Amino acid sequence: MAKKRRSSQFKDSSQVIDIEEARRKRQEKRRRQNKRQSGGSAEEKRPVRASVKQNRRRRTFIYTAIIVVIIAVVGVSVYNIVSLKQEQKQTRAQQQQLEEKKASLQKKLKELDDSEYVEDQARAQLRLVMPGEKIYVFPSLENSKDNTEEDNSQKEQNEN
Repeated sequence: MAKKRRSSQFKDSSQVIDIEEARRKRQEKRRRQNKRQSGGSAEEKRPVRASVKQNRRRRTFIYTAIIVVIIAVVGVSVYNIVSLKQEQKQTRAQQQQLEEKKASLQKKLKELDDSEYVEDQARAQLRLVMPGEKIYVFPSLENSKDNTEEDNSQKEQNEN
């Protein structure tokens, strides 16, 4: 429903309109309408102002809460990114170590196929000899020290 224009009322009339009086009438009409809507007294307008302040406080509280939530989400995301980067560094270091170990094991595997290496290991660890060879075992320095200490302790016991 369209609002009637005031100019259409006075379009064909030749009346002279006092602008000040028309303004006063409009203001008075508005005051009456406002009194009807709000309940009439000026005391009731104060709580309306208070509610405006409460609405502002609510808005600022809501905006602050939203900002805090956004900061928290960004903080958690940054923390996750940093921890993933550290985990990635550790994984790469572990991968490097495993690759080095793999290379050494492959080298060792190739050595096991070599007959000279197998022969050297058999001689050193198992003390095997080829047919016709003789083994000479010499007492090591540690064994000779142990033996001399045992001999000394036995002599002391015999003397007592």
